[in-house]
Amino acid sequence: MSMDFTPRSVKLTFVKKNLLPAVRKGRPPSEMAASHVAIMDAVYTLLQEKSVRDLTMEEIAKCARVGKPTLYKWWSTKATLVLAMLCERMAPNLAMPTVLTAEESLRLRVRRLIDAFNGPFGKIVAGLIAEGQSDPAIRQEFFDQLVNPRRAATIADLQRGKHAGELLSDTEPDLLNDAIFGAIYYRFLLRSGPLTRRFGEELVEQVIRGHRSGNARS
Repeated sequence: MSMDFTPRSVKLTFVKKNLLPAVRKGRPPSEMAASHVAIMDAVYTLLQEKSVRDLTMEEIAKCARVGKPTLYKWWSTKATLVLAMLCERMAPNLAMPTVLTAEESLRLRVRRLIDAFNGPFGKIVAGLIAEGQSDPAIRQEFFDQLVNPRRAATIADLQRGKHAGELLSDTEPDLLNDAIFGAIYYRFLLRSGPLTRRFGEELVEQVIRGHRSGNARS
């Protein structure tokens, strides 16, 4: 039996070895996914018992059975972790169908937001907004990730309704949006009155009444 040790065979062997994928280090993706779910569960559960301000990364790590370095590897601060949980678990409940008129879409958005604020996420949202008053970065992240995408979508719906003739041509969609959702946040944060679905319906009716065109669907 002969063995080929020619320079060409040695070179090819070296190239083939270097083309092999490197062995991945660290935890398998399945374990990482399980840890992520455990962390989100821990944040949600702990915030049913205490405020965002009182929550600590140590408590989250202990409840999720992960190390603190794991938390800080994925989220730089406690607030970003809480916000991530809200974006992952509350925001999908605010998603909208696309076959509604502008007013129908607006009413459904209002109803879903009020339901969310009255549910287990409401206390968490209020706590995060409170934290943002002393930390502009938190306030900006909350607006950018949780508020602005839905605000932009609502304004786009109202603009669509304006172009379709549902709303009067002089309607300002951004002002209409802020008049309605600003009132919801006002009642949600200051508790000036009950935040109910009925309040949402009456609010939309009061604000949009002067903006309907003759083509609006009742």
